[in-house]
Amino acid sequence: MKTNDLETEQQLLNKLKSRDIQAFKQFYKEYSDDLLILAFSLLDNASLAIRTVDELFERLWVDAKFDSIDPPIHKFLYAELKKNCRNKRND
Repeated sequence: MKTNDLETEQQLLNKLKSRDIQAFKQFYKEYSDDLLILAFSLLDNASLAIRTVDELFERLWVDAKFDSIDPPIHKFLYAELKKNCRNKRND
């Protein structure tokens, strides 16, 4: 099921804020493919793109950064990923 409205996204964020692992799995499944496409287009390296996307999700979970996300979720994720990809290109 695709999260496609702000109310549904807010419900997902509320579950993530309470550290719901099933919600995190849904979150990853929902957004990772589009983020991988974006990362690959920015980095032109498949393994680096995968690693960069996985690091983004890991950082969000470990640091419990879900309070800093407002719907629409994809805008936050794209901005964070673009920043991470710029940093990877500069390394």
